Amino acid sequence: MEDKLLKKYYDVIIQSALNLYEGQSLFIGCGVKNYDFGIKLAEAAYQYGLKYVDVMFGSDFVKKARIDNNRNNEFLEFIPNYMLTRSYEMLSNDWAMLKIDNVDEIDVLKGIDPTKMEVLSKKEFSTFTRQSQSTVGFHHQWCIVTPPGKNWAKLVTGIENEDEAIKKLEESLIKILRLDTEDPVKAWKDHADKLSVRAKILSELNLDKLHFETDGTDLIIGLNNEALWKGGYGKANNGRNFIPNLPTEEIFSTPDFTRTSGKAKVTKPVKVLETQLNGIWFEFKDGRVINYGCDNNKEILDKFFSIDEGAKYLGEVALVDKSSKIFESGLIFNNILYDENAACHIALGRGFSALIKDGNKLTTPELLKKGGCNFSLVHTDFMIGSSNINVTGYDRKGNTVKIIENGSFVIG
Repeated sequence: MEDKLLKKYYDVIIQSALNLYEGQSLFIGCGVKNYDFGIKLAEAAYQYGLKYVDVMFGSDFVKKARIDNNRNNEFLEFIPNYMLTRSYEMLSNDWAMLKIDNVDEIDVLKGIDPTKMEVLSKKEFSTFTRQSQSTVGFHHQWCIVTPPGKNWAKLVTGIENEDEAIKKLEESLIKILRLDTEDPVKAWKDHADKLSVRAKILSELNLDKLHFETDGTDLIIGLNNEALWKGGYGKANNGRNFIPNLPTEEIFSTPDFTRTSGKAKVTKPVKVLETQLNGIWFEFKDGRVINYGCDNNKEILDKFFSIDEGAKYLGEVALVDKSSKIFESGLIFNNILYDENAACHIALGRGFSALIKDGNKLTTPELLKKGGCNFSLVHTDFMIGSSNINVTGYDRKGNTVKIIENGSFVIG
C-alpha cells in the first residue's frame, strides 16, 4: 500500500478507531509477517503524543513447534508470570490495546493435534479471563485490524503472483477502509455515528426476539429483557468512544442465552481452534446447541464444545445487510474480522455484559448467567447472513417489525 494511504490508515486507527489521547500508552500485538506495519504504526502513535507503545510480535510457527513437540501437557499449560503482570499493568493504567491479525500465517496451524490445541487454548482463555471480561465489557479502548499481506492476498484473490494478488486485495481494502475518501478519519466517525443511530432505534424497539430466515436457516433468537444494541462505537470507562473492529458494518446485541431455537447454516468459512472449517451448521433447542456438523474436521467442533458448557450457547447476535462495503466486494476473506462484517452472524460463547442495562454489575459468571448473559472462556463468530436473508423482530406485545428484508435494512 502506498505510503500516503498507509498514513491515512494509521490516522484512522489512532484517531477514529482507538481514539487515543496524548500521554496514553498502547499495546500492539502483531504477527511477525506484519512487522513493518506494526513498527510504522508504533512510530505514528509516538508522533501523535503517546507516552509508551509496547509492540509484542508472535508467530504461529513457534506455536506449532510447541504443540507438535510437546511431551507433557503441563508444559502446554505453562504461561510465564510476566505475561499476566503485563496484562494487569495495562488494565490498571488505562492502556489501549490493538491486535493486528496474523492472517499471513493462516494455514500454519492446519492439521495440528486438536486435543493439544484445546489444552493450550483453554489455559490461555482461563488465565486471561480478567482481561477478556474487561474487553467484552468495553472498559478500555481496543481494536482489531487486518492489514494486507502477500499470503493472505493470494488466498483471498486466488492469484498466485504475489504482486498481482496484493494489488488486487489492496484495491478492495482501500474502499472497505474508506481510505479513498478525502478525510478517512471523518468518514469513519460519520459511519460509526450512522451505525450508532441504527443501534439506538433497535434498542428503543425493546424487542423480545428475532427470526432469521434464509436458505438453510430458520432460527429464533430470544433477546435479553435488558438488552441494548451497539454499533459503530463502544465507550470506555475513561469516557472515550472507540471502534472495536476496523472495518465494522454491524450492529449487535446480547441475546438471552437460554432462548435460541431452530437451525442455522453458516454461510462462510470460520476458523475454530486455529482450523478453517467449511459448511458448518447448528441446531438449537432451549438456547443450547443440540446437534451440529461441518464438511471437514468435525472433531474440531467436538473439541470446541468440550472447552466449557457456555460454548454451546449464544453470546452475541449481529445484524449486517448487503450495503456493507465488505459484502459489496464479493470476496470471501477467510478472516473473521472482515467476513463477519459482510453478513448477519451469531457468536457461540461469552456474551457482552456491556450490552445489558447495568451490565457493569454482572461481575461474576453466576451473576452474568442470572442476568441472561452467557459466560464462557471462548467467543467465536459464525456468519449466517445472505443476500436474501429476512430478519423479523417481535416486541414484547407480539407485534412484528421488519428489520432486514431481502438482505437490506428497512429501519434506520
